[in-house]
Amino acid sequence: MKKQIFIILFLFSTLLAFAQKEPKISLLTFDTGLASHAIFGHTALRVQNPHEDTDIVYNFGIFDFKTPNFLIKFAGGRLDYRLGIEDYNHMLLGYEYDNRQVFEQELRLSNKQTTKIIDRLEFLYRPENRYYRYGFLSKNCSTELRDVFLNDIEDINYTPSETHKTYRSYLNDYSKVAPWFKFGINLALGSTIDKNINTSELMFLPDYLSEELEKATVNNEALAGRQKKLLPNLAPKKTSTWKLTPFIFFCFLFVALVLGRSRVLIQTFTVVVALGGVIILVLTLFSAHPEVQKNYNLLWCNPLYFVSFALCFTQYKKIHKTFATLMLLCILTTFGVWFSKIQGYDLAFIPICASLFWINLKQMQRR
Repeated sequence: MKKQIFIILFLFSTLLAFAQKEPKISLLTFDTGLASHAIFGHTALRVQNPHEDTDIVYNFGIFDFKTPNFLIKFAGGRLDYRLGIEDYNHMLLGYEYDNRQVFEQELRLSNKQTTKIIDRLEFLYRPENRYYRYGFLSKNCSTELRDVFLNDIEDINYTPSETHKTYRSYLNDYSKVAPWFKFGINLALGSTIDKNINTSELMFLPDYLSEELEKATVNNEALAGRQKKLLPNLAPKKTSTWKLTPFIFFCFLFVALVLGRSRVLIQTFTVVVALGGVIILVLTLFSAHPEVQKNYNLLWCNPLYFVSFALCFTQYKKIHKTFATLMLLCILTTFGVWFSKIQGYDLAFIPICASLFWINLKQMQRR
């Protein structure tokens, strides 16, 4: 009898040890940072394979700042990202150095499902497959993983629901820690990001990919387990008590324009607005990013202010007055676009438009 019990226990422990050696996949979600590429966080997949004694991370967010014409390609929507592989411990050290927390959620997959995901990742890592054309909202590190999960996990059960919020709302939530970055996003991105999105679309953000995978089910349980911190001893993040935000800056500028009545300051401000309008127009016409299309900021951040600037040095007073009236109407139309929620806006746009309104009103009274 004792011999039979010993054999049963031996077989059970052997099976248990074998089961523990099966490959495991877990989702890694990285905390946000202050650098522009880290403000929205990051995500990757960890694959532990005891059979091969490997612990690696598949990362869809690899890009190279040294790419020729990097900024032009990025702004033009023609920058390629790629899938990369890195050692897990090396990756963790990098995030510990940056003081950014890493959260892990083990995926509750069968051996068959795990093998299929690993095969898919290895296929995507082939040199001919690892590069993809980056899209700010539609093709990034988070959406690439979302598509792998929803398309390659058999019997996954996930139904998207409405968020009743827009892309812009979520982008503003994250970028408020960097007010000037937030200002730039709201200036450059058009009305295409002002539609309400569902939770599948929301998974362009790593935090919400993590959250939605807890709602998805497979094998009669949640696909992703609860998050656990991999770096529990990180120092608390320091927060700034005061920042010169765009809103404060442009409010001061408005007061300086109205009270100072400096012709040089007015003309400089007009030229800067016109230059901003040229950049927006170029993005709208030539960028492949759909997010920059239909940008109604061109109504107030208008390249035609170059004409207004030139007319200041001519004797065409009637033309100048007519032109100022036209630009004034554009500003009023802008307010209509904002209040009708056709396109969202940054709070700092209000003092800018107030300044332009005052300048055009002053030019209408030119003698």
